[in-house]
Amino acid sequence: MKQILLTCISILCISIGINAQNFAIQNIDPNTGEEPYEIASGDLDGDGDMDIVMATYNYNGGTPVQDYIKWYSNDGSGSFTIETTVSSTIRYVDGLIIADIDGQFGDDIIATSVNQNKLVYFLSDGAGGFGLETSVDSAINSPGEVIAADLNEDGNMDLITVSYGNERTQWYLGDGAGGFTPQTHIHDGIFDGDDGPYFVKAGDLDGDTDIDVVVGYVDSQSIVIYYNQFFGSGTVSWIKDTVPVDTGGSYLFEIGIGDVNNDGNMNVFKVDFTSGDVAWYSKIVNGASSENIISDDTIINNPGSVLVADIDNDMLNDVIVTDGGVVDDAMIWFKGASNASPSTIPTLVINNNFQMFDITVEDFDGDLDQDIATIGNFSDTVDWYKNDLITLSVDDSSFETLNIYPNPTKDILHFKGLTNEYYNVSISDFLGKKILNTTVNANNGLDVSQLNSGIYIIKFENNNTTYKFIKE
Repeated sequence: MKQILLTCISILCISIGINAQNFAIQNIDPNTGEEPYEIASGDLDGDGDMDIVMATYNYNGGTPVQDYIKWYSNDGSGSFTIETTVSSTIRYVDGLIIADIDGQFGDDIIATSVNQNKLVYFLSDGAGGFGLETSVDSAINSPGEVIAADLNEDGNMDLITVSYGNERTQWYLGDGAGGFTPQTHIHDGIFDGDDGPYFVKAGDLDGDTDIDVVVGYVDSQSIVIYYNQFFGSGTVSWIKDTVPVDTGGSYLFEIGIGDVNNDGNMNVFKVDFTSGDVAWYSKIVNGASSENIISDDTIINNPGSVLVADIDNDMLNDVIVTDGGVVDDAMIWFKGASNASPSTIPTLVINNNFQMFDITVEDFDGDLDQDIATIGNFSDTVDWYKNDLITLSVDDSSFETLNIYPNPTKDILHFKGLTNEYYNVSISDFLGKKILNTTVNANNGLDVSQLNSGIYIIKFENNNTTYKFIKE
């Protein structure tokens, strides 16, 4: 995969003019090591703010050399410290995520190595560092992406990865203490014919509340959904959608899941590096799939990454696209719309030649809007882009001194500073999908114990102010 990539990025692209907005670049690491390729964010030290982890993939003509997994602690205001390197022995990291897999100290780091044929993790040690590499699977042939999700709804994170060499999509049942047991394959190419699994994402795609899996195949250039058949019995099984999401692309480079058209349902989206298409799909279960182009080669010729998030705090998901080449505008975003495709007119975040193959979005500086962090494959840097687009307005003076606590919380979210007794509120997840509408009693607080662990946004009715909280 990386060898093909290095050939493709030599293609020159034509830059077009885009109206700029206010994002201020902040460098985190000026020298990551050669070819940073993956980035993820989460609370790695358990202090309540969002940290960053990065991994390199130094192809070096097919001869592995030094690669790194490094992490950066955030002080809560967006000031990052380069911490002790997590690993300098892992090679060709093509899957990197953050998730709490043992219930202790903070989030942990999970990674795959294409060259060393392994899926491993590094546990947060509670002292601002990480333990030694621990193997989940040391005999998985050329693993690609890895994700974490609770597939059997037991409260523990499970792991899912794809094996390019074994032609399989595999999952591992987590016990909540760092132990994982291999389960029956989600997909096996020997039986269903799809070739070259390399990308995997998870989300509820059929509206039945359990977590489904989407797999992207680089050989067959297809994207396929596998529906989780968990019905509360404790057993997970999988059914393949009879109609692929997409087939016949040029060079599938990334897939994702998010509510792109803001209708409350999850969509699949993709990046095609060669054609330049960034597209989302409206898909009927076992039925038609309709492609909707977000960005094409007239905007960015060789897109590197795409992410769906609310950039302007209007409670609608927007779409961020980065350049994997060296000439086009390096990062742009398209404003989301309600029950419709995003705007066709992009807004500029930054124009550089860093070659951003991965991005992550969090509120890194605690100002209640979403910032963007990236790796620069060409610049060998980790940077974050402070979002100065949003000035939150307050329609009711009772919100001027409002505090929500504890944050993170496990059960009850309390409010300090409210002047009335009852308020109507809505809660949305990090992707902008509305989870519930309810009434808050200012004296009793809000019970969020039934929410899954993650980041949520609470919005008060008839008020423009939103607040972020973390459910542990």
